[in-house]
Amino acid sequence: MAGPIRLHFTSAPAIAPAYLKILLARKPAFATDTVPRIEAVLERFAVDRRHLARYRKVCGDRDSAELPITYPHVLATPLHLAMIACEAFPVSLLGVVHTRNRIVQHRPLHIDDAGQIHSWLEGHRDTVRGQELDLQTQVRVGGRTVWSETSTFLARRPDRSKGARTRGPGLPSLEVPPRQDVTTSTFIVAPGVGRQYARVSGDFNPIHIADVAARFFGFKRAIAHGMWSLARCAAEIGGAAFSGPCTLDVAFKRPIAFCARIVLESWMADQRVGFSLRDWQADRGHLLGSVVRTN
Repeated sequence: MAGPIRLHFTSAPAIAPAYLKILLARKPAFATDTVPRIEAVLERFAVDRRHLARYRKVCGDRDSAELPITYPHVLATPLHLAMIACEAFPVSLLGVVHTRNRIVQHRPLHIDDAGQIHSWLEGHRDTVRGQELDLQTQVRVGGRTVWSETSTFLARRPDRSKGARTRGPGLPSLEVPPRQDVTTSTFIVAPGVGRQYARVSGDFNPIHIADVAARFFGFKRAIAHGMWSLARCAAEIGGAAFSGPCTLDVAFKRPIAFCARIVLESWMADQRVGFSLRDWQADRGHLLGSVVRTN
């Protein structure tokens, strides 16, 4: 196994060269050895107000001095791509899907905050669905970690019968209550939102951009970004849920096609806000999540 790989940046690395390396690399769909530790540091980040405004618009968020809880993920995307593009990363990114996400916010980030971003990954889990990898990210302001994230990605196994039945960490126990006990809102996933979110987030995975590309990777049509759907849910739930220290968990259950009519359901349960996205005409769940306030 290769030794630790450390990448250091004084400004955000360019996205286009990373994608070019990813597209041209001849890497397998699955890791044949343990994924080595790969880490990257962005020495200083600062918020571009125009970029933030574009992010808020595509995610349906309201203007505020506090950053959306999902926005630091976008700030860290150039680091993530630089790590995935390096030779030591053993798996092809194309076709990999985002299955779970956990964000721990120690305090809300503000528009004038500046600091350091540190990301790393190491190892993988073999599961019945394929191989899972955890991408860790921390945002530090004044030398203190104020925001951290674990993003879990799945390299899907075409023949699931060959996989070990190991399960990674999931959501805390959470059930959707009867319909009369939930607050609902409905919205349409606009056909252009995949390209709009890709431009603002830097996530140009082909499965989110065009039907033809998505079919090449086993999807019937292009699907919405998981982090867009999470950001959209957070915007609907409202800033009060994220105004202090909290933990946001989500499991992405089924892909969301563009032009779909989606229902967001939210409720209070065991001192947490639960939420789910489901299809308007069916009970098919697209994601299930929770927000827990912490001290």
